[in-house]
Amino acid sequence: MIDEKIALAWSILLPLLLFFSINYSWFHAKPDVSKAVYYYASFWAFSAVLVVFNGIGLRLTDFRELGILKSFVFICGSKVPIIVGLLLSQIVFGLVSLALFTVVISIVFDYPIFLLFFTATCTYLVVLLPLFMLSLSIASLSVRASSAYTLVNMLIFPATYLAIYRGESTDFFTTILYYLNPVEYVFRFSVFTYDALTNNLHLNSNHLFLLVISLVYIAIGVIAWSKIKIASTVRRT
Repeated sequence: MIDEKIALAWSILLPLLLFFSINYSWFHAKPDVSKAVYYYASFWAFSAVLVVFNGIGLRLTDFRELGILKSFVFICGSKVPIIVGLLLSQIVFGLVSLALFTVVISIVFDYPIFLLFFTATCTYLVVLLPLFMLSLSIASLSVRASSAYTLVNMLIFPATYLAIYRGESTDFFTTILYYLNPVEYVFRFSVFTYDALTNNLHLNSNHLFLLVISLVYIAIGVIAWSKIKIASTVRRT
């Protein structure tokens, strides 16, 4: 994982560069932490979805296409050790990515490091299971690894933009559709976690949507798990 320099740059350096380029005005006048957390949350969401989707769903697709997944299953007798191993590695990688991003931004703009890092950590650990289950849907598709990588990494930017700038919706079904966007899901969960940690939480229907979407993601993963094939569906391995 450390040897893959592009993945490291994509997950760690890119969010930092984007943050500084978008919020360069903060060097002259920065918002208070209660407003800044929304900007943090958007980049936490961007990084978390990238880490989980690239590190688990897309990695499984790559393993299957190369024949590695079939070899591992023959050795272990099951898909479980391989998939759980990828999950554990992404717990570490995701926390490192979020820690570096949060610490650097907090030091540069003099925000409370511990509070923001604790918010990011709690959010990531809570949303990790639903995101992990959702990412399995990628591995269940009969597509080339290169196509899957391209599609996921192209969609992450409009998904992030939509999560931040879409505005509020009052219609139940429209809100559910928006919350199905994994970037928005993590973004909203980050704000929820920060409000809970700072005793500023006021429960409303939006928080119910987070629970509903979590269950939907888990249900998708349960269905996808049984559909993950160990042999490549696009070339002979």
